[in-house]
Amino acid sequence: MAKTPSHAQIRAARSMTGVSQKVLAAKAKVTQSELQLLESPHRKEPDRHKLERVADALEALGVLFVASTTQAGEGVRFSKSSDARRETDFFRHGRALLDLSIDEMASLSGVGRTTIGRIERDKLINPPEPAIEKIKAVFFERGMVILEEEADIGGGVRFQEAPFVRKPG
Repeated sequence: MAKTPSHAQIRAARSMTGVSQKVLAAKAKVTQSELQLLESPHRKEPDRHKLERVADALEALGVLFVASTTQAGEGVRFSKSSDARRETDFFRHGRALLDLSIDEMASLSGVGRTTIGRIERDKLINPPEPAIEKIKAVFFERGMVILEEEADIGGGVRFQEAPFVRKPG
């Protein structure tokens, strides 16, 4: 578990919990503006104590932070598995991890924003497979994968590759 989650992990974890910034900020005992900064890709070095409080609050809501390894990048997943979750349930969380708005996803995928929203909110009985494949292609091109549900841990989203780390010397 990463106790100092990245801005992308915080955004995706909050998406997974379904709580607003206001609610999460209150649970973590930080201000909403501090949480906004922690979720920003342009943040400076964050206050470690505030970051830990936000991470603790998200973990209490059922999210695990997945640390980056030499084989794969960072991500987030549910702490418990559920037979009720489908792959499309992770689309909104994937957009959050990638910091893509619904309009940006629509532009990149060629799928209408209304269709994307309805897929993400599970409002379509039979979501159009071509639209799902186009959305998944954007995730793949942007280096993100959906983690499958396992027997003892829930699904989630993660970057395919670890960030580049410069070797000393």
